Amino acid sequence: MKEKKSGFSSPVAMAIAMIAASVGTGNIWRFPRVAATNGGGAFVIAYIIIMILAVDCLMMAEHCIGRTTRKGLPGAMRDFIGNRKGTWFGSFVWWIVVITIAYYTVVVAWIIYYLFNSITGGYMGVDKAALFSSISEKNIYMVVIYLIIQGFCAWGAYKGVSFIEKICKVLVPVLFICIIIIAIRTVTLPGATSGLEFLFGFQLKDFLNYKIWLEALTQCMWSAGPGWGICIAYGVYADRKAEVVLTTRIQSFGDMSAALLAGIGIIPALFAFMSKEEAINMCSTGNNGLAFIALTGVFEKMAGGRIFAALFFLALLAASVSSVIAMYAIVYQPFADAKWGKGKAAILMFALTSIIGIPSCWNQTFFNNQDFVVGMGMVIGALFSCVAVYKFGAERLRTKFVNHKNSHMNIGKHFNIALLILVPVLSIAMFVWWCILSIGWNPDWYNPFGTYSLGTLILQLGGIGIIFAIFNKQIAKSCGDKVFDGEHFPEVHEDNVVEQEG
Repeated sequence: MKEKKSGFSSPVAMAIAMIAASVGTGNIWRFPRVAATNGGGAFVIAYIIIMILAVDCLMMAEHCIGRTTRKGLPGAMRDFIGNRKGTWFGSFVWWIVVITIAYYTVVVAWIIYYLFNSITGGYMGVDKAALFSSISEKNIYMVVIYLIIQGFCAWGAYKGVSFIEKICKVLVPVLFICIIIIAIRTVTLPGATSGLEFLFGFQLKDFLNYKIWLEALTQCMWSAGPGWGICIAYGVYADRKAEVVLTTRIQSFGDMSAALLAGIGIIPALFAFMSKEEAINMCSTGNNGLAFIALTGVFEKMAGGRIFAALFFLALLAASVSSVIAMYAIVYQPFADAKWGKGKAAILMFALTSIIGIPSCWNQTFFNNQDFVVGMGMVIGALFSCVAVYKFGAERLRTKFVNHKNSHMNIGKHFNIALLILVPVLSIAMFVWWCILSIGWNPDWYNPFGTYSLGTLILQLGGIGIIFAIFNKQIAKSCGDKVFDGEHFPEVHEDNVVEQEG
């Protein structure tokens, strides 16, 4: 039977789903460690400024791209730009989401393992680095857990918007309750005050350090979700009268709040059990080193540590599962536009992402490579959204669709400046900066099979871009009829889950 979608049941439900999709492990483990290694308070302030002035505007634009076109990523770019040649922009971002699901679900499997061991005390008294190495390298049990999680998230997105709403209404409160409890506990630890002072203290000269601003931009882009299609995908399900500015600002506020609460929960805990130098060194070990090695050691020393460790990994689990379900919803949409059955699309994408992701589950080096490539792909996705806005007209988008007739909260002309100048310049600067870093890390930077090499970016991102450009005409044709007249938000139309068996 045909199942008609009604979209999100309310603006509140949509805002919760957007927060659930954007808040991920990057908020809980990346933000604290990057803040600690980049000036503390100066980084935090730079992060908030960039989020408000630039990333917010980009997410509003992407929200409108989804709501005006009511299409998956390829069709959305085709119809919003008004030219079939732009379809491959959306196809490229779609593929970035596919490989994100493939490797990111590995993290979810690790989190489940550590959540179980936090409850049982399984990692107490053991070598934390050796333990993490044993689960992240050639561990068949982790592959099984990985496939189970993939299946659950694929099924969750298959169930549609109503299920996404229900699970997000559970996961988002769980996430925030856990990190609030952890934050309250850690700020009461002896010595935690120095951690808070470091996290929020700054010197004016720090703001002249370009690296702090680029790191803050990186955090915003890789955490909030612009450039990887979530705002476009969920915009498809938004009621035509729903607020754009308010919904987006709730989303960005929720994303920033989760990051700041995680910073308050983690940095003081590190400072309470080690010196400032040791704490910063621990944060320099990377996301995995901080979460699975450093913090497990801290929780072991803390009174009631097993409880707070369980809360920490439960928060990570809530954040990561909601993000993966959102990503599956993104990759299903183009199949709906092409009139595929929902069941066939779900089976295909589960199989594809699992095959692509098992090497990341089996080998840490492969995982690190995919993480690097995906991050840079998201930056390119953000640039594509800016190009789409330029083609459509930033002022036209702002006055007709962002500040639409039913909107109670509007945005000024700085929206145009952000989308036409600020975001593109910052994104290009960020991409070039990371390319320069990759050259510095690798004497053989041209090696297409290097973990963090410029060559691997050219091979993987350039290769997939060329492939989608070659098949652009066929993909554009598969996206179905255009429903956007250029003047109004269309009604929420047939569900992306085109054929619901049952």
